[in-house]
Amino acid sequence: MIVMNLTLNNVFGFTDFNINFSYPKKIVNSIIENEYLANRPNFRYKKAIILMGANATGKTSLGKALLRIFRFIGSGNTSLLFEMVAPKTVGSFSVDFVSGDYVLYRFSAVIDTENDNITLEYAKTEIGEKDTYEKCAKRLSEHAEMITAEPKVLKEVFGELNFRFAYPEIETTLKIAGMKKDILLRTLKAVIGTLDPTLTDVSVSKDLRDSFIIRRKGTEIIIQDGKLLNREVLSSGTAEGVDIAIFLASMLSGPKSFYYCDEHFSCIQTDIEKRIFGIMLDNLKDNEQLIFTTHNTDMLDLNLPKHSFAFLRKAATDGEYHVTVMYASDILKRNTDSIRSAVENDVFSSLPDDSLLDMLEKGWDDEK
Repeated sequence: MIVMNLTLNNVFGFTDFNINFSYPKKIVNSIIENEYLANRPNFRYKKAIILMGANATGKTSLGKALLRIFRFIGSGNTSLLFEMVAPKTVGSFSVDFVSGDYVLYRFSAVIDTENDNITLEYAKTEIGEKDTYEKCAKRLSEHAEMITAEPKVLKEVFGELNFRFAYPEIETTLKIAGMKKDILLRTLKAVIGTLDPTLTDVSVSKDLRDSFIIRRKGTEIIIQDGKLLNREVLSSGTAEGVDIAIFLASMLSGPKSFYYCDEHFSCIQTDIEKRIFGIMLDNLKDNEQLIFTTHNTDMLDLNLPKHSFAFLRKAATDGEYHVTVMYASDILKRNTDSIRSAVENDVFSSLPDDSLLDMLEKGWDDEK
């Protein structure tokens, strides 16, 4: 599954927001292989995106919006959409995506929370052997008929969507059903053992279905029914590591999916974050996509195409705050341009405004 474009208006605080995941021309000798739809080399998409930005710029909310849209398509549960929009207002979204075939879909919704009404529309166009995303998107805009749909038919229209999201704050379950147990076991041992050498004894439970046991001397930490029991005995970094290991095992197990990993390394050393991201990147398959949000500026040193870096920023316009996105490839045109230097000099306006801290550094006397 591949997301090509997303617009949000009055959804989770986004107003007239648009983010795009296509790129205009092939990158020679890119470290990321096959950044295009399989057997459609002109249909280019950003396969791995590192999304950065200050706190409260919408990195988590962006993923929450996508997750709710995908879940709604699969379930038809309209509350998933109503909860994205403030009471007594109207919000909307539109998403272009490819799902397991050579068809570009556009799915749009208008969500009216005051009148408890949702209007759903979709359109689609075949992706030809020489088509670019831009060409297909133009066909959708100019020639394709938008079809009104009911929630219950969307799963049939779009097919099965495969996706995996990881959120430390909002995702409390560790879904392991359907994963290959040998892969999950190996991944848990490697990741958790790296973070805490005393936790190398990981095994499949013989008595509990879809359960794993992590042992430390006389203590057992159990992953059962999608939950990590007695999590309190683990350090914050190791608990994060369990989530990361399961997310990574999902990528290694397949099937072709969309992945969103949101700030899952806040308590883990930066070198470990870079290395695990590298493993994720190496195991991205054809027609898969990874969005990886982080505050770790060491990620800027990775040898990735500039189009792999995007920055969210929040700025006030006429007293209202709006979130926008800037792409490194739009600003840095030369191969020698440094993304780290650009970020440190706030070229993307992605650094937090810390001017309010000035009075603390000057002391209270100046404020009296």
